[in-house]
Amino acid sequence: MVSHDRRVLPFTCLLVLFASFAARAEPLLGPLERASELTKKGEILGLEQKVDDASAAFEEANALYQKLADQNPNDVADRQSLAACYEKFGDMLVGNSRLDRGLANYQKSLEVRQSLANQDSENAERLHDVVESLARMGRVSILQHQLSNSLQFYQKACVAGERLVKHNPKNYVWASEQAINQDWVGEILLLLNSYDEAADAYALISDTVKTLPDAANTDLTWLAELAINLEDAAALIVTKGKPQQALRIFEVARDLRQQLVDRDSGNADFIRDLAIGLEKIASLLVGRGEPLEALPVCQEAVDLLNEIKAAADDGSKAQLTLAYVLEQYGLAAEKLNRNDEALEHFQQSATVLEKASAALTSDTSVKQALCRILSRFGSLLVAKHRYSDALNAYQEVRKILNLAYQANPTDTGLGVALTVDLEAIGYVFSAQQMGAQALNSYKEATAIMTKLRQLHPENHELDETFAGTELALGKLLRDQGEAKDARGAFEQCSQILFHLRETGQLDDQGVGWLHEADMQLRQPF
Repeated sequence: MVSHDRRVLPFTCLLVLFASFAARAEPLLGPLERASELTKKGEILGLEQKVDDASAAFEEANALYQKLADQNPNDVADRQSLAACYEKFGDMLVGNSRLDRGLANYQKSLEVRQSLANQDSENAERLHDVVESLARMGRVSILQHQLSNSLQFYQKACVAGERLVKHNPKNYVWASEQAINQDWVGEILLLLNSYDEAADAYALISDTVKTLPDAANTDLTWLAELAINLEDAAALIVTKGKPQQALRIFEVARDLRQQLVDRDSGNADFIRDLAIGLEKIASLLVGRGEPLEALPVCQEAVDLLNEIKAAADDGSKAQLTLAYVLEQYGLAAEKLNRNDEALEHFQQSATVLEKASAALTSDTSVKQALCRILSRFGSLLVAKHRYSDALNAYQEVRKILNLAYQANPTDTGLGVALTVDLEAIGYVFSAQQMGAQALNSYKEATAIMTKLRQLHPENHELDETFAGTELALGKLLRDQGEAKDARGAFEQCSQILFHLRETGQLDDQGVGWLHEADMQLRQPF
């Protein structure tokens, strides 16, 4: 009988033998393959937010790539792999909010990329790698709120990118990346309050986009988003009191919108958005006192919107845009004293908005715009002594505002707007020698303001508005021979405005009302 130990021995030998065969069948990974495996491992661990383990994998991979690069200094592929590993390491760190360490890895990658580019200055691919590295560092610097550093990185990227685009004009991707990097330069300069420099930077985008080659089936989403960024930047500058710089940026956005239309002429959204951009330019020109320059801009926008039949597309963004363009057209004509043209444009705008409002019953902004345009229309009609037509316009405004106010009687904005309209109605009645109707309108306005003041006792703007209404009511009462009530209205106006002046809360208009009320009180009743 064979002992237990002797029986086990052959089995153990077999295990060792099979293990030896298995080891021979699974060859050891070389340094390059091992580095690649570690890089993938680091990326996966990073996605799992295991930053320390991922970092260890990347560091080991970097060491292997560095060793290979040192052993083969003329092997470009090894050095490119080293740079790519640094970048992926940086991506993982930035994705896990380790910005400083991420930037440090990007810097190492840039050094390798720049060295490779310097060795072969005619190699466009290597230069493009440098551009990407610089842009990557610029983005991280923004996240760190290091705007000056970010600006330098993006400016360097744009200098290199300009060389790329100049020597490779048919490369659509490189040209689009250049435009995006130029946008970053402009945006950072805006954040640094360098408005003139920002406008200059944005202006370069237009030239870059014009160099874009025609490419079939190209996704133009990035270009549309870039135009939106520019329009947002211009709108921001307007609020900073920099209309000239804003206008320049709006014009660059228009160039981008035109490029979109040229590349896809059948896209109604692109045509509509170009018209929206033109409306913004026209609005800015009118606001700057350049109505003559605004007229052709408005006409171009109207032509575009007519091309896509915006007027008939009830409730659409295109239809609303047409209404707003016509409003700017009317404002420009009015400033040029072309009142007949202005009336025509305002009436057209109101007609379009009425159709839009009927389709968008819950959209209060459309109703507000309609009221604004009808009020402007009415004031022009009053100036031309067309009182009946003006009254119709003001009454339509009253109908809209009254419904909204009844639904929300605590809304000061609605209440004040309704009061202003009632005063306008009262003025028209008075001009038509309809004293009783005029008084009723002013008294209704006063009643609304009284309720609002009770609801909002700390709102001093309401106090001043109420005082102005009382002043107008007092003058009308005096004309109607109701001296006692007129004196009461003037006294109340004077007392409110005097108190506001003493507390430093009276504006220039209120000061004028106070002087007028006091003058009325000094006259015999």
